[in-house]
Amino acid sequence: MDSGVGMRGGARPGWVRARVWPVLPLAAAAWWLGGALPWVLDGLGAQSPRDWPYDVATGSATDGYISLLPFTTARLGLLVTITLIGGGIAALAVLWAGRRDRRRLVVGVLAALGALSAAAYAIAQSAGATRQLGSDFDRDDRVLLGMLAVAVAGTLLGIALGLLVVLGGPVLRALAAAPLAVALGSWVSAVLVALIGVERAISALRWTPVVVGVAAGLALVGLGLRPARRLLAWVAVLLLVAMGAAGQTAFSYLVAYLRPRSGLPDSLRDHVEASRDVFLAAIGPDRQAWGVYVVAVVVGLLGSVLRVRRPATRPTRPKRPMRGAAVPPSPATRHTTAPAQDRHADVTAS
Repeated sequence: MDSGVGMRGGARPGWVRARVWPVLPLAAAAWWLGGALPWVLDGLGAQSPRDWPYDVATGSATDGYISLLPFTTARLGLLVTITLIGGGIAALAVLWAGRRDRRRLVVGVLAALGALSAAAYAIAQSAGATRQLGSDFDRDDRVLLGMLAVAVAGTLLGIALGLLVVLGGPVLRALAAAPLAVALGSWVSAVLVALIGVERAISALRWTPVVVGVAAGLALVGLGLRPARRLLAWVAVLLLVAMGAAGQTAFSYLVAYLRPRSGLPDSLRDHVEASRDVFLAAIGPDRQAWGVYVVAVVVGLLGSVLRVRRPATRPTRPKRPMRGAAVPPSPATRHTTAPAQDRHADVTAS
C-alpha cells in the first residue's frame, strides 16, 4: 500500500507525478504556440497565394494553403527562427516542476520529448502540405529534403540551447543564451510584421537590435562579476552574439539564391562559398552593431550590481515534523528538577 511517503526526504510520489508529467504537454504546446507565433499570426500561410505557373496563368487558384510551419524557401530564415525560439520556450516548461536536483534529468527529458513530439507533427504536416499544394520549386524532392534537414537541425539545436539555459550552470546558461538572443531579435521582428504589416513595422524594426542587447545583457547578469574570471565569459558571450548576427546575415544571403532558375543544385556549392565570404566580412570590426554590445554590457552591469546588493540569505521556516514522529523538547524550554533540600544543611559542627 502506498503510504504517500517516499524513501528519500519524505517526497510524495503522487505529488511528484502531478508536478513532473505535465511538463511534456506544456513543452509541446510551448514549442509550437510560442515559437511559431509569427507564422500563426500570419495565418499559417493562408494569406500567401500559390504561385504554380498553371494557377497563375489560369487564375484557378489564388488562395494559400494551411501549413503549420513555413516550408517555403522564401521563408527559410523564419523557419530557423521559429525552431530555435520554440526550443528555448519549450525548455521553460521545466520550471513547472521546480529545480530539484534529483529530478532535473527526468524533467529535461520530458521537456525534450514534448518539444520533439510537437515538432515531428508540425514538420510532417508542413512537408505533406508543401508536397501536395506548394509551388513546383518548393515541392521538389531535393528542395523539400533540404527544408526537412533545416527544420530538424533547428529544432534539435533550439531544444539543446533551451535546456542548457534552464538547467545548466551560470557559464553554460550565458553561452547558450547568446545565439537565442540573436534569434529572439528576428522573432520579435517577425511578430511585428505579422501584426501590423511590413510598411507600418519599418520604423519599429529599427529598435529590434535593442531586444538582442537586452537579452544578451540578461545572460550577462546570470554570470555576475565574481569571480574575476567570469569577465572572460562576458567576452565569450559577446563574441557569440557577434557570430550569431554574422551567421544570420550570411544565411539570409544564401536564402536569396534559393529560388527557381538559380542553377540549383549544381550552383549550390558556389552559393555556400559566397555565403561564407559574407560571414567573414560581417564578423569584421567595421560591420559590428556596437550599440547592441553597449546595451548588453550596461544591462549586465546594472543587473549584476543589483544582485550583489540583494541579501544573500533568506529566513528559513522551521521544518514541520512528520506525522506520528516524536517531537524532541526544545533546549530553551527543557524542564529541570530543582535540587532536593539537604536535611543536614542546618546542622553545625559541635
